[in-house]
Amino acid sequence: MYKSGIDMFKKYEKKFNPTVVGTRFTDIKDLALERAQAGLNLIGTVRDLIRPILDNYGVTGGQRGTYLAFGLALARHVVRVKGESAKKIASGLKSYFVTAYGLDPSICDEIIQVVCGWALPY
Repeated sequence: MYKSGIDMFKKYEKKFNPTVVGTRFTDIKDLALERAQAGLNLIGTVRDLIRPILDNYGVTGGQRGTYLAFGLALARHVVRVKGESAKKIASGLKSYFVTAYGLDPSICDEIIQVVCGWALPY
């Protein structure tokens, strides 16, 4: 039997009791804050590594955000996988961002070097 949207909503409505959810959030608050800090530190570090490259190439406006998105996507993957797998992911992400968003491959290569060099030997 396939669930309809109404069936899923009814389960959602019953499952997510605000009191229970609130208690769960209270129980894990310290851990959640610790993980959030670690994640935000990662984002800040990656941005700090990429900004000088973008400044050097004179990248401005919305394109900066796209290069930052590339670097953050790269970091998200390479902190989880290492070695050849990380290199394949970096190559695939570069290809995707160059093709889909028109990013400069040489700038992407520099971003890969700094992000992967910081996260793992590339």
